[in-house]
Amino acid sequence: MVGLATMPLLLTSCLDDDASNNVQDIPVSYVALYNASPNAPGLTITADSRTVNNQPLTYAGNTGYLRFFTGKRTLTFGPSGANNVVLDTVVTLLNNRTYSLFVVNNFEHPEVLMLTDTSAAAPAPGKAMIRFVNLSPDASPLALKVKDAEGNITDSKAFKNATPFTEIDAKTYNFQTTSIEGTTPALNLPNVTLTEGWYYTILVRGYKTPPAGNTNVLSAEVIRHE
Repeated sequence: MVGLATMPLLLTSCLDDDASNNVQDIPVSYVALYNASPNAPGLTITADSRTVNNQPLTYAGNTGYLRFFTGKRTLTFGPSGANNVVLDTVVTLLNNRTYSLFVVNNFEHPEVLMLTDTSAAAPAPGKAMIRFVNLSPDASPLALKVKDAEGNITDSKAFKNATPFTEIDAKTYNFQTTSIEGTTPALNLPNVTLTEGWYYTILVRGYKTPPAGNTNVLSAEVIRHE
């Protein structure tokens, strides 16, 4: 089962203050926010006009799970310290569900990718769950494999696409990304330990060919949902 925790970057809740005394009776969902736009500045985020974060959400920053009211929520994103909004979206959140929301693409054309962080069934004993997400604006479709093993463990995914969660043996792996064309450099993720019963997202972010002055090259990250 996915655990729930909030990193200190953001406020601990997006619920109204006057609801705090009865929060155990209020339907809530849990959303983790991630800045995956490789040329974005630090972001300020609002939910229904309430500011969510007290420090900028910088590139590759991940908030951990925050509590939100269920139903339709309006989220906005803009450069920290400025008044303009560059992206707004309405999301529908269901009771006791967990989500990951990624700000993606070049900051001149930002988009939101929201994924549900649950699966139809919990992993079996001795298993973990993984999914693979391609968040690189200029990379080829990518797949995930175990280094030096035959075949891939996921399908190839183009930018803004993700695999469903897949059950896998809970142990330590040397993962590697691969592309069908062989034109994108492989990324190595050595010594990734998957713990029984936990859910993981393995994502690729950054530029295959960064624009002038940008150093956010293609890289991979493992997120444990907790």
